[in-house]
Formats: sequence, C-alpha cells, structure tokens
Amino acid sequence: MIKKANGTARLTEGIVFPAYGKKKLLGYADSFCDLAKTFTYKNTTGEKIIQDRQTCLMKRRLLENREILADHLNEMARIMRLLAEESFELYPLKEKEMKKIMHICKENGILIQDICRMVDPVSGIKLAISLRVDDKHVLTAEDAADFLSVLFGKRLLPEKNSLFFLPKEYDTIIFEEEAAYSILTGAAMATQENEKVSGDTYSFMENGNGNFIMALSDGMGSGEKAMADSETVIDLLEKFMEAGFSKKTAAEMINGVLVARAEEENMSTLDICDINLYTGSCELMKIGSSYTYIKRDHMVEQIAADNLPLGIFHKIDADNQERQLEDGSFVVMVSDGIVDGVGDEELFLDMLRQTMIQNPQELANYILQFVLHRAKGKVGDDMTVLTLGIWENGE
Repeated sequence: MIKKANGTARLTEGIVFPAYGKKKLLGYADSFCDLAKTFTYKNTTGEKIIQDRQTCLMKRRLLENREILADHLNEMARIMRLLAEESFELYPLKEKEMKKIMHICKENGILIQDICRMVDPVSGIKLAISLRVDDKHVLTAEDAADFLSVLFGKRLLPEKNSLFFLPKEYDTIIFEEEAAYSILTGAAMATQENEKVSGDTYSFMENGNGNFIMALSDGMGSGEKAMADSETVIDLLEKFMEAGFSKKTAAEMINGVLVARAEEENMSTLDICDINLYTGSCELMKIGSSYTYIKRDHMVEQIAADNLPLGIFHKIDADNQERQLEDGSFVVMVSDGIVDGVGDEELFLDMLRQTMIQNPQELANYILQFVLHRAKGKVGDDMTVLTLGIWENGE
C-alpha cells in the first residue's frame, strides 16, 4: 500500500511475515490463550470445601503456581500477536539515487543488489542492504558504513552483531543511524567477610534497539545461595530482554520462577536503569532494591523505593520512575552493603556532590574505597557499586 508522506511516495508494508505466516502465528497465540485458561481454577459449583490447614496451604500454593503459568502463557500469546502485526515504513529510493549509490559503492569494491530504507520515529533511518564485496577487496561493515554515511549525510553504523567483514556472497546487513549519546560504565565490588563469593550480580547490556540497560540484583543472605539467586535473576533478565520482553514482563516472569520454587525461599532485589541512547530518557525500575543516584556536576538526586524483593508474593510491586539525562550525567547504583557500610546517608550524598571524577570506573573505585574507609575495612554485607556516564556524541 502506497501513501503520501511529506510530499513523497511512501510504501507502508508488513515485511516480517507474509499473510499465511501471520495467520499461523495468530493461531498459535490463540492456542496459548486457550491453554492459559485451563490453568485458571474456578469453583463453579459454589460448594463449600472444608479442609485442614496444611491441605489449604498446599492447594493455595498450587493455585498460585498455576496462575503464574497462565500469566506466562498469556504473555507469550501477547508477544506473538504483536509480532504478527509488526510492520515497518519502507521508503523506496528514487531510481537515480539508487544508481548513484550503487555506482559509488562499486567503485570502492562493494556490490549492492538492493536497498530498503526504514524510518523509525525515535532512532531515525535504518538501511537494510543486500551486498557483497568484490574479488579484489577485503572490507569490513564499518568501511561500508563510512561510505554510506557520506552518501546519506548521516552517521551510520552497522547494527549490533552484524558481520564484521563484508561477505563474498550477497547477504543483508542493517545499518542504523548513530545514537545521540554514548555511555561508559564502571563497577566495583567487595565480598562479605568470611564468604568466598558475592551475593550481588550485575549486568550491562545493549538490547539492540538503541537502549542500554544497567541492572543489579542482591540475593538475600550471603554466600553461594545468595549468589545463585541473584545470578538466576540477572541471567533470566538478560535472556528475556534479548527476546524482546518488556522490563515489567521480564520482572514478573522472573518473580514467577522464584515463587514457584516452593521448597525453599528465593528472594532477590532487582534494580534496572534503562537508557534510550537516542533521546537520553532514563527509566528506573526498583524492586526491593537500595538507592540509585543521578549526579550532574554538584547536584545529586537520591532515588528510593519502599517495596519488597522478588520471590515473596505472586504479584510484584515494582516502583517505576523516569528521568531525563543530560550530557555529562552519571547514574550510580548500589547494593545494601554500600548504604550499611557508610551509616550516614547525608555524608554519602556530600561525597557524591563534591567528587568531580569523570571516569566511571574510577568513580566506582572511589565510592567503594570511601565506604570501606568509613566501615574501617569491615565488610558486613556484600558491597557493589555500578556507575554509568552519558555523553553527547560529537558531530
């Protein structure tokens, strides 16, 4: 279907699934929904059931686990429907423009078979290009991005996880507009005394759509059990985010996993900072976690949440907040051991306000050493400091 956009022809078309594939995917989604309904128990008879306390507790746990499974199936169905309806706005190149690009690239050893230009309202243009290198050259995707940047007048980069070298046979590589911001990170940790491993686990990840995520989980207790719980939380978070789940859905599914392990307590905090590199917007999700700090120059904001960790109740109580980051802003995320080690919140805030360290790793090291000095070298709980600095990309 062709529409007009800003005076130019615009081709709007679903390119992910053909009609048959879309129909099948929607059919799968309906099946998941039907299956989810079978896990939802309802007493339709109205009969009063008298049971002993132990039986009631066991049945209640069983019903909760069935509800968790039903929620997960419904979420899978929702994602399938979204995927089936997904479409992209395709902007065909004019014939003269296409020939010019193909000619210039050919002179530089790059043979182009086809170009598809997509436009995203947040991340700008993306180019899906079917290309290969000729027999006389060895070129990388970065080299191709440099040529295309000049031709399109925008700084373009190969999409994350693209091929490094251009192939000898035609293959499709996606080039995307460079984000407005870049990020550097740092991390520093100290393990609780008399323990061999830390119960804190963290991750820095890019999920491929212009978002950068910093996450920290603090397993309840210490040692290997706490480490196993927090590692489970972070490992699942990475997998769910990579698969395209939202932060809220990922947290709910992780909570379901922890709650379903009825044989033992599995409680962990979850702290997420999700930054859009194109806009600088920052979304914070806190579940039972310690403070997060946003620093710019001498101004520091302390962000707290008063809720319970994952693994306690069937439904999570997540605290979600949004902030707009600016060039030179820092985000500092800490586990409970840091706050407990300082003992004086205002003193910690003053330290953050006064330090002008610009390197995130050096900042993380400085904060940890400050806390260890205040605690006189004693580590009563696992300590973790994560730091993130954001800067505008230059022209």
